[in-house]
Amino acid sequence: MPFTAATADAMSRWLNYLIALPMVIFGTIGGILTIIIFTRQSYFLRNPTIQYLLAGAVMTALHLPSVYLQGILVDGFGLGIYNTNIIVCREHHYLFYSTTVATISFPCWAAFDQYISTSRDATVRRRWSSIRMTRFAIVGTIIFWSIVYFPIIFMVSNASGLCAFIESPLSRMNDYFVTPVAYTIAPLAVIVVCTRGIIRNLQSDRGHNHNNNLKIQVRRMLIPQLIILSISGIPFGLYSIYTQATSKTYKSVDRLAIEHLFQTIIRLFYHLNFVCTFYTYLYRSKEMRKNFKRLMYGLIRRNQIEPTDMSQNNTFILNTLR
Repeated sequence: MPFTAATADAMSRWLNYLIALPMVIFGTIGGILTIIIFTRQSYFLRNPTIQYLLAGAVMTALHLPSVYLQGILVDGFGLGIYNTNIIVCREHHYLFYSTTVATISFPCWAAFDQYISTSRDATVRRRWSSIRMTRFAIVGTIIFWSIVYFPIIFMVSNASGLCAFIESPLSRMNDYFVTPVAYTIAPLAVIVVCTRGIIRNLQSDRGHNHNNNLKIQVRRMLIPQLIILSISGIPFGLYSIYTQATSKTYKSVDRLAIEHLFQTIIRLFYHLNFVCTFYTYLYRSKEMRKNFKRLMYGLIRRNQIEPTDMSQNNTFILNTLR
């Protein structure tokens, strides 16, 4: 049986039905739970690495329902929201790129903070691993990527019923340079350099007083997230280059459908960065599990119906009318 456009389109729709939509639901719930747990405990908020992970959770809780869900509605349910409205088209592309890169930047900042916090130099630790530095980096990262991707508003348009990039020098620079660097090269470089630095620092001073239990657990939470980020960014960057390189090539209906299927798979794979974080934290950290159980127990207790004494509550008072 030949692999036709109809087959590829059907597979794309079912991937959105069965995988993408549950990912949005579970990822959004996980992001919200991460925010609640991290903000309820002061010792979490005093940890700079946790502050970066918290910022990533906030961006996740915003990105999945407001940005990724739009793509699912279009690809899976045929609701052409941004394919038919130029304003929504520009808004979708701008938020997709700016929020995605901001979200994946925070684990990189967390890796940098872990590298600095394991340094033997107290001056370096005080200068670069502090709450003040963390907040400055978080705000600066959001502003930076918002500015970098602002030109996308003028680079996309509705053409032939599709929201896509307009052929221009800016779109070529985005696909050939900005996206591969921001999504693949830069995160990989930061992760490799910081991980090597962390290992070197820990080996040089195994009895460091900053290696307390919470910091060890934070490191255990961060490492799987960095691994997923490193692996998933490669196909995303390569697909961006391929899209631009073949933009002027004639493509049959079957080829367009197959490319769309691969795009759906790559985006699913990449959004594991957003979906898996809370569940990874829960599995890897004893503190997260303890606080999650406490949160769930409190919700259950609050929603329990307490027995009442009907003989006392079902009474009324008769007042004499004057």
